[in-house]
Amino acid sequence: MRLVILALLVPSLAVAQTPAANAPLPNPDDLLQRAIANEKKLAAEQERYECRVAEDVIQTDKNGNVKKHETEVDEQFFVNGIPIQRELSKDGKDLTPDQVKKQDERVMKETLKYSNQATATKETDKENQETRDFLEAMVLANGRRAFVNGRSVLHYDIVPNRKFQAKNLTERFASVMQGTISIDEQSGEVIDLNIKSVTDLKIGGGVVADLHKGFWLHIHNHEEPDGVWLTDLGEGSGDARAALFFHPYFRFKETTGDCHLYTTTAQQVGKATPVK
Repeated sequence: MRLVILALLVPSLAVAQTPAANAPLPNPDDLLQRAIANEKKLAAEQERYECRVAEDVIQTDKNGNVKKHETEVDEQFFVNGIPIQRELSKDGKDLTPDQVKKQDERVMKETLKYSNQATATKETDKENQETRDFLEAMVLANGRRAFVNGRSVLHYDIVPNRKFQAKNLTERFASVMQGTISIDEQSGEVIDLNIKSVTDLKIGGGVVADLHKGFWLHIHNHEEPDGVWLTDLGEGSGDARAALFFHPYFRFKETTGDCHLYTTTAQQVGKATPVK
């Protein structure tokens, strides 16, 4: 399973000054633009990281009985801001020579594809638009500011935007979610997102997408010392079907760690240690 990470939330590359505790909170669009600018600025630095991604996916029946349990370990690196994963093992077993060959061919194909800056930009623009759609379909309520290690962190409650008329799948999905989000004010990057669907959602009579009440998604990101933001945890559970991306009655957990930092000549210069 390839986890699509939601990157959220002033429109410039300048470093924001530490705000006063009682300063007005920025609006969500300003935070989004700040996050996009931060990602573009640090894309080259991101390519110096290589991490291990451990995935655990369990499919169950409606009563919670396990039907299928899969584990996978991947190697992850970035090309022009696009994460690329190469499978290393499946269900605790090393890949066969034929599987290794197929992985190498796929990774090479993706690497060449996104080495083209225009192609990579098109993909990131698409992801940024999905984030905008996601934000428009919800309300960030009860905003408050806290300081952690001298940095301002914004905490919000997420509630459905009842007045919003959703036009696409992303907006329809976001319109039924409720939970919390924490955002680094300086960079606009999401630190923690924890949301759950509060009602059933059917699109196309359930053929296009079917999301049941109680679907849960949790994502956590952290900042490396050089300012690069990486996702270290993604998990969720529930009954959801959307094309081929989700299976009914499932739960998953994806952890990223053991990150290593390299120079542009692929010489390892240190181990990146996430700060929880």
